[in-house]
Amino acid sequence: MDNSVRGLLTGYQLVSVNKMYYPEIGGVEVVAQRIAELGLHLFDKSTVITFNEENSTVEEEINGVHVIRLNTAYRNDPIRLSSNFGRVIRSFSSADTVFVFHFPSVQSELFFAHSNVKGKKVCFYHSDIVGRGSAGSLYNKMVVPKFLAKMDRIIVTSPNMKQSSACLKPFLDKVDVVPLFADIKHFHYQEENKRKEILERIGAGNEAKMILYIGRFGRYKGLDYLIKALALLPENYLLVLVGDGPERPMVETLTQELNLERRVLRFDHVPYSDLPKYYSAADVFVLPSIDRGEAFGLVVVEAMACGVPVVTTELSTGTSFHNIDGVTGRVVPPKDEKALADAIAEICENGDEYDPQVIRKRAEEFSAEIFDQRIKEVLEKVVREGSTAKS
Repeated sequence: MDNSVRGLLTGYQLVSVNKMYYPEIGGVEVVAQRIAELGLHLFDKSTVITFNEENSTVEEEINGVHVIRLNTAYRNDPIRLSSNFGRVIRSFSSADTVFVFHFPSVQSELFFAHSNVKGKKVCFYHSDIVGRGSAGSLYNKMVVPKFLAKMDRIIVTSPNMKQSSACLKPFLDKVDVVPLFADIKHFHYQEENKRKEILERIGAGNEAKMILYIGRFGRYKGLDYLIKALALLPENYLLVLVGDGPERPMVETLTQELNLERRVLRFDHVPYSDLPKYYSAADVFVLPSIDRGEAFGLVVVEAMACGVPVVTTELSTGTSFHNIDGVTGRVVPPKDEKALADAIAEICENGDEYDPQVIRKRAEEFSAEIFDQRIKEVLEKVVREGSTAKS
């Protein structure tokens, strides 16, 4: 622990606000939990304000963090709204409070559009709001600027996002870059991996080339382009999909239409402890996302930590920040199955050009320890500077 930071933050309490919290799990939730538990070592107290799945409020302690799960009067995941949000947030309104709001949340943004609280306010800006039609555009124009204007600091996960986000442009003077993290100790190449098991299950020989995708089957993930790319590749190229989600029917239908059933293998879920065995089995990992809803792509770092070359798309977000084109893999245009197929083939046919040790070394730049230190620096900065938000 950095004793100078601990001394500076003594006397303050940390209040983290997010739509969901452990044991509900997702990329944002992992970050929220990490920051809340880090707060136990830096502040006098660490509290999380989140939303219950039901319309009832419960309080509990998780790993030392005080968790308040507000009643959810309206739920349409990922949006959750509580009738008690304003009252509870105001109960922590104090010059001795440091708030961390995980964006987007909806209720937090709506609250600050018309209200404010005392204390230091940090926005962890996980992604732009995209793909929501005219309602999303109106929200970005009318609500988001008012929310960001009342924040003292804004955290983004890559310099690419800082430079390219239209919503952030008026607030660049208070934006800090803190890239996300992976458990580098957990994710590393494993000689005894799932390759033999997968090849036997799919009925392929040792000459097979294995493409891997791990993640949610969501709107912006571009899985249709990945499946179309597979159709352009030779018969010995196989695709392993790990995950589930609303786009699963599309994935299954397109796979059938292109007669790729025998070349695609899907797993609903694999244990976290086994993930390195799946990464280590692959020749290439692909994240074919199509828009800025993919703000970072942490699974890419996990694959790289296992020494696996990756293919990502250029979205002006973190997807072309952690993956260095021509060094750790390839970066291609989104919504382009031909470009995906060419990049996959280049990596699989010229694997020696992508050094696993170099790939691993790049992944080590995104360790949890480095993340912790950068978060400490932002929290120290916001306390040292004092509140500059409009009241």
